[in-house]
Amino acid sequence: MKSKRSVLYWVFMLASCALLSIGRVYDERLVIMNINLPVLISIVFAVLFIMILLSIKKVVFSKSKVLFYIFYLSILITTPILWLVFDVTKFGFDKFFNFLLIIVPISIVIIEKYDRKDVVNIIYILLGISFFLALLSLLGLSLSERIDGRTAILGGGPIVFSRWMGFGIISLFFLPSRINIIYKYILIVILFVLALSSGSRGPILALFLTGLVYILFNFNKVFFRISLVLCFIIPILLFTGLGKDLSNVGKFDRVFMNISKKGGSSQSLITRTDFAIGSFILLQNYPLGVGPGNWQIVSNKLRPTHLMSLEYPHNLLLEVACEYGIQTLILILLLLTHVFYLSYNKMLKYRAENSSLYPLLFYLFIFFILNSLVSGMLNDSRLLFVIISCILIHQPLITKRTN
Repeated sequence: MKSKRSVLYWVFMLASCALLSIGRVYDERLVIMNINLPVLISIVFAVLFIMILLSIKKVVFSKSKVLFYIFYLSILITTPILWLVFDVTKFGFDKFFNFLLIIVPISIVIIEKYDRKDVVNIIYILLGISFFLALLSLLGLSLSERIDGRTAILGGGPIVFSRWMGFGIISLFFLPSRINIIYKYILIVILFVLALSSGSRGPILALFLTGLVYILFNFNKVFFRISLVLCFIIPILLFTGLGKDLSNVGKFDRVFMNISKKGGSSQSLITRTDFAIGSFILLQNYPLGVGPGNWQIVSNKLRPTHLMSLEYPHNLLLEVACEYGIQTLILILLLLTHVFYLSYNKMLKYRAENSSLYPLLFYLFIFFILNSLVSGMLNDSRLLFVIISCILIHQPLITKRTN
């Protein structure tokens, strides 16, 4: 019986991670022998989800978990109501149902049924996806059809690629494992260089700020080691020409163009500022939201002289506020605040346990929150919701000691 459960969970994990990487239950680009791969995976995923859902016998509630479920319910309830008032677009329809059919079921299963071993397995599977994308990049097979030549993933963009590299870096650094420390840091450096090659500043900034948070919380423990590493790396970059060689990889220079001496390009910052202004004007007129997929349409009607070129504001909080209402924004802010303190407290509580997964989850949580504020939309933040779900697991994510 136990082996049957193990097989069931493994298949569900693999299907879950596949859908998390694809991001949709249907993708016309992924057709093999006249079979749409995401649809096939989604069917397996749905059947296994129902089986696991029916096996849940007891639910332990906490303040953070209640907020999480209420946030999901708010989105699910307000969407059809707002669609009755505003238009239903294909973009909004796809976004809502991919969220409903992928993110919500995965969160429920993780929170209610997963333990430490399951969390480790799903992290390793996602880490494998990062390595696979990195390998494609190293082989020159990950370039999209973008005219700027930036590194991307198959079917995705440079920001998504860089975000996966960031996930790989943080996972390698914090995941309790027996991997040789030399190999581990070589892999981290490779992933970091590949992240830079994408030319995407948002994930790099998020990674840098996450590192600063780590240094701040562990200053006495890491200051000396970081100083030694910098004293070793900086001369190599300056005097061997390696730094110049690295700057020619992909779109390395684009990451730093906004802080160059010549001023670089501030187009991205101006665009996001315009997104924010348009969002606040929309909120003044429609504080209860306009429904998923309608942000661009309504914003352009309100500001016909400042048309939005993209379909979402590239900020999770602004997107939630504008499309699902101020009430849903309040819920997600309360949720993120509670999860932050819960994760931090659990990390401190189990800091003496070498097997604890809470340092990994805490810094991944920080990384994905920062990413969600500068790029992507609700569906692009699916790994953030996966990390939140892992943090909310009632059973401590440490190896149990046997006496």
